[in-house]
Amino acid sequence: MDFIRFLFSWKFIKQLLIASVISAAIIWGTLIFLSKYTGHNKYLPVPDLRGKLMEDVIHNEYYSDFRFIVLDSVFDPDLPRGTIIYQDPWFDSRVKKNRQIYITISSATPDKVSMPDLKFLTLRQAESMLESYGLKVGNLFYTPAFDADAVQQQLIDGQPIEPEVRIYKGTRIDLVVGTGSGSYQIPIKEEKKDTIPDIGGYDVEDYIGG
Repeated sequence: MDFIRFLFSWKFIKQLLIASVISAAIIWGTLIFLSKYTGHNKYLPVPDLRGKLMEDVIHNEYYSDFRFIVLDSVFDPDLPRGTIIYQDPWFDSRVKKNRQIYITISSATPDKVSMPDLKFLTLRQAESMLESYGLKVGNLFYTPAFDADAVQQQLIDGQPIEPEVRIYKGTRIDLVVGTGSGSYQIPIKEEKKDTIPDIGGYDVEDYIGG
């Protein structure tokens, strides 16, 4: 009976009100803190970084709300080294502050691949294989050969290039193709040399790989 009377007393009600106010204040303060800390409901548009130099972006205060991670590099002789080619998330996406933006940039040196063996493939097969290796078809020469339209020699700058030799992607491969009958035959030197593709204005030393 005394306990029930206490529950309805002014003293208990006063203590209950004080406890409720304190609890509400704690909850409100926690929500405010979390909102500021996590940036709740605050999103930023991702800028368009394509064509910009990575070094300029990371030193520009305008982009300080984002974090940048270079995931990959791709050789492009037409672009300055460090040019941003691709970004994820895409520009105009809505993200929170300090979101990581994954970047692909242009590299100074092309990757190397092993020279494929094109001998006795048809011209169309050889062209497809060069494309799959990231190489380009250069000049076409024709020579008398029993098997018409089949590759007889693979050359770089007029010199034979053997299969499995490591060369740069983008290198142009000249092909000597059989005609199946008498025709013009080019002289072929037997020496080999290492070559590089068009370097688009950079120093040669920048493109010589190990």
